[in-house]
Amino acid sequence: MSTKTEAEAERQARREADRERAVAAVEALQSSEGWQNWLRTRSKFHNYRFINQLLIAMQRPDATFVTGFRRWLDLGYAVRRGEHGLWIWMPVPPKRKAIEEWKKAGADPDKKPRTRFRMGPVFDRSQVDRLPAPAQPAVLEPPISTIDGDELEWTFPPLSAIAVASGYSVLTDVVLEDGIGGYCDIARRRMVINAKHSINQRAKTLVHELSHMLMQEIREQEERPAVKYAEEELIVEAVAFTVAATLGLDTSNYSIPYLASWAQSAPLETIQAAAQTIDRLARRIEDEVLLHRPEQPQG
Repeated sequence: MSTKTEAEAERQARREADRERAVAAVEALQSSEGWQNWLRTRSKFHNYRFINQLLIAMQRPDATFVTGFRRWLDLGYAVRRGEHGLWIWMPVPPKRKAIEEWKKAGADPDKKPRTRFRMGPVFDRSQVDRLPAPAQPAVLEPPISTIDGDELEWTFPPLSAIAVASGYSVLTDVVLEDGIGGYCDIARRRMVINAKHSINQRAKTLVHELSHMLMQEIREQEERPAVKYAEEELIVEAVAFTVAATLGLDTSNYSIPYLASWAQSAPLETIQAAAQTIDRLARRIEDEVLLHRPEQPQG
């Protein structure tokens, strides 16, 4: 076999291995453990592509912060000898020469060189050590709030703004019966949050009710059929869980959304679609709220 043929065979083998990893990551959603691993992972990697969230969850469900070998060095850390990387899809921008040639040819948008993706290794924070002085490692720990605290009070204006932009009113001073966190009244276009609960709990509940509203908007705008009650509750509670964790709420004592009975025997495509809806709704809320996040002290 010629060197050229061998190289092509190696590339084909790598591509096949990459596809197998991606398929296995999606199939992991079919188990309750895989589902929970993804939700936990998504709360820490909400800015990552959906498939990369699944790949990280499958390979290292306890990961909290990942980046490449050289980037860790820039942050003041070094990957420990013997550690194995997590393989995720990484962007490969077009080369500068290709961009320059495209511009010289008239910069036709349809012919612009595209960013490709290939599998590459990243490492979790648990796989690195701080470099000795004078390096100054970056602060990686996110702020953490408890379910009983009030640290998330800052989220109410941006969360409420999402509802108001869709024509809903938000009532947070109403006392409801015990056991009821709140509700979203689609017909009357309003959200009611139980004033009995802590501020952090009310923030999480508001995310839950916003998810109901956004799901209804998706159904109307895209003419989608309504999903079953159990499936919608799973989706909106999963959104509340992962968004709350992204905002810094300690949900360790809060039961993580699990695969409800509808999903235990549902086709993989159905489970994957639900997970993608969760990611889509969570991003919609996070993108708005995180713009207003107070600056955290460094040190």
